[in-house]
Amino acid sequence: MVRTPAVIASDLDGTLLNDDRTLSERTRKALAAARERGMAVVAVTARTPYGVDILPELHPLADTVICANGAVFYQPLEARMRIWRSIDLALARRAAEAIAAALPGAVFAAETGTGIVGQGPYEDLVRGTHWEFVETAGEVFDRVEQAVKLKVYDPGLTGEEMAEAVRGADLGGLDMCHWGEFGMLDFNAPDTNKATGLAAWCAERGFEAADVVAFGDMPNDVPMLAWAGRSYAMAGAHPEVVAAATATTASNDDDGVAEVIEAQLEEAASTSRER
Repeated sequence: MVRTPAVIASDLDGTLLNDDRTLSERTRKALAAARERGMAVVAVTARTPYGVDILPELHPLADTVICANGAVFYQPLEARMRIWRSIDLALARRAAEAIAAALPGAVFAAETGTGIVGQGPYEDLVRGTHWEFVETAGEVFDRVEQAVKLKVYDPGLTGEEMAEAVRGADLGGLDMCHWGEFGMLDFNAPDTNKATGLAAWCAERGFEAADVVAFGDMPNDVPMLAWAGRSYAMAGAHPEVVAAATATTASNDDDGVAEVIEAQLEEAASTSRER
């Protein structure tokens, strides 16, 4: 008999959210039903808290949101943020120099948890009130007092190509993930990723990996999917995700997360009726 999960841990974009970045009604009902059965629902995302604030329909359905690839714990209903791990700024500067040597066309941005400072070329990529733009990488680090995540963008390369270019560079142990075809790398503090952040949150509440079912679609989800007792790659997920997960489910637009939750709730109900 498959163990009923105590924790549902899901990535947001491309996984729990539809392509229009909303929760479907089916997914909302599945999450609400899981919580009624006593399961904890944890969103685990690269977004920072201000990126979660624009998803009000998620707030009452999540026990917590683990943000910035594991670096920040956030309670959206209370707007309470706890930075679990940030990057030492001296280390970030040294790593940026090494990255720039390997990727001459790259530009940098630093997430603080409440905003982001990035070099000018990011203006063509993003829109948002939480951004501040500067000219040089040095100015990025001059303008922030803390960094929960370092972002590196190169429009001329894919994420895989960027990751290969910096492989072997002295990055001081920073935890790195890439974004597939999109030319961006994310860096977190050493040993900080979706798996370690989720594991820390679970340990505080007495949960183990075997208690967790996880869902994801992109390479930054791989550590979490490999750690969880059961894990699902969304249809169309990056190949690294499919290799790390224990199973696959339907796409985000076809309510793949809800499909699995519904099946697990039905299985748990059937087991209860048989007793």
